[in-house]
Amino acid sequence: MAPATKKRKTLDTTPKFHCFSCATDRKSAQFPDYNPSADCDHLINTCKTCLKKWVQSNVESANLVIGGNDGNLYGVHCPQCKATMGNVNVEIAATKKVYERFEELERKHIGDTTPGWRWCLSPTCKVGQVHESKAIDGPPLKRQKRGSFFRRSEPAPSAEPDICTCHECGAKACVTCDRPWHDGETCSQYQLRIKDRMEEEDKALREIRKVTKKCPKCQKPIQKNGGCPSMHCSQCSTNFCWKCETVFAPTGCKCYRW
Repeated sequence: MAPATKKRKTLDTTPKFHCFSCATDRKSAQFPDYNPSADCDHLINTCKTCLKKWVQSNVESANLVIGGNDGNLYGVHCPQCKATMGNVNVEIAATKKVYERFEELERKHIGDTTPGWRWCLSPTCKVGQVHESKAIDGPPLKRQKRGSFFRRSEPAPSAEPDICTCHECGAKACVTCDRPWHDGETCSQYQLRIKDRMEEEDKALREIRKVTKKCPKCQKPIQKNGGCPSMHCSQCSTNFCWKCETVFAPTGCKCYRW
């Protein structure tokens, strides 16, 4: 019986490219097909693995930027240049969980910075739009703080109700009450009907505010259960003072100096 022939090792001649982030030579399939952002004008020098980790780190720490040609693009800055990765770019590069967190931050940013912006109150719809409140004749309406939102006092009976209709799903919301549209009821009637429930919500919110404060950077509520005034945010790793609610600088904060 003839001896088995020994297989010769074949050299891997597949071309490899250098990832600037992990300093590793990788195959072309391990790199994205295009740059992190359409505004990038450099070569693709960050592999898929490193880009995914980069996006995750910036989203989890809420280290997001506003850029783009018009200065209104919200997202993650490119790991190689100052270009901004927008929603579509982040979705491609990130995991589903990270992208969902990014969408939450983006929605909050839009709501906080767009005048007249209202999110659809339907639980199955995530669309928002700019709503122009209808002018009401007579004296200006008083605003009353109630729980976690502001409600305007009841308009004149002859005034047309201020309703915001979602362009996407058609759901209606009462702008005066900041609640889903209460068909067949005036704002006063609706608010009286849910008064007991709202008072319970107000009481719970007051108790929560006694023991929590928002991180000055990412706005995440943080509970204090003892110890010194130095607080550390687990979401964005910001260190701030519980008393004056300012981020610690090398010299301290507003109420502590060292």
